[in-house]
Amino acid sequence: MKIKNLRLETGYLVEPIPLQKGISVHQIQITTVGEQGSSRVRISLDPNRCTVDSFGEAKACTRVAPVQIEADVELLEECDEKQLLALKFEGGNGPAVRLALLPLCGTGKEAIVARLLIFGETGEILAIVPMQGSSAGCLMA
Repeated sequence: MKIKNLRLETGYLVEPIPLQKGISVHQIQITTVGEQGSSRVRISLDPNRCTVDSFGEAKACTRVAPVQIEADVELLEECDEKQLLALKFEGGNGPAVRLALLPLCGTGKEAIVARLLIFGETGEILAIVPMQGSSAGCLMA
């Protein structure tokens, strides 16, 4: 599975998302790393708490460095122009997550809407986090 120009992010999450190993995050970004057409992504997990303005935009924030981890992407399922991707972390480290892209990149379409599915220790879904493209991203099967 090759990814081209994937750049997804959540907005600021008022309620932090608890991940494995005690990390709770308020913002998540996923971007392609490496060459054009790579099968690897970088995930940025931002634990910083922020105040928000009347539009819901993050303003003053704490200053903790985001956690950066990389993962290989594996296509699990395709159905009705949707793709379900597994994010495989080296050595099995990292949160148990899957990424659902809607719709599949194709002629005149861009995969800029996504859901990040976060799983618990026993395989139950803990959270479904909406993500949106910060720039156009496409998947090439």
